[in-house]
Amino acid sequence: MNEEMLYGNEDEELKLDLGTFLFGLVGAIVSWVNMLFIYQIQIKSSNELLKVFMYLSIIFTTVIPCVGIGLKNRLWGYGYILGFALAGLPFIFIVDLFIGAYTFATTLFLFIILWLIFWKTWRSLSSIKMVSE
Repeated sequence: MNEEMLYGNEDEELKLDLGTFLFGLVGAIVSWVNMLFIYQIQIKSSNELLKVFMYLSIIFTTVIPCVGIGLKNRLWGYGYILGFALAGLPFIFIVDLFIGAYTFATTLFLFIILWLIFWKTWRSLSSIKMVSE
């Protein structure tokens, strides 16, 4: 058996393609719409529970689609969540400092968690399966 295959050094999937950038754009659009909803709720609503739920919506709109997209192709999932995070940077300067920075920091933190737990574990399990075959 090839030593690179045995230790998982070679990863054939690490090719950025059009889908990665497309899902990055989709993530940025979803992020921008989500941040605008948060901004409008902060201005117009007096319901504190609704305001808290809108900030939690960042978690729901990143993790659930990212895992779904990542099951098909993990690089597309990376593109989605990084596009979502990077959309917070222009929002900081154009609309609202706090909401943009919160979206950027939260989504980047979620990306790291998903990458460490989900995708790294999945690759480790698949390399164990390849060794045992």
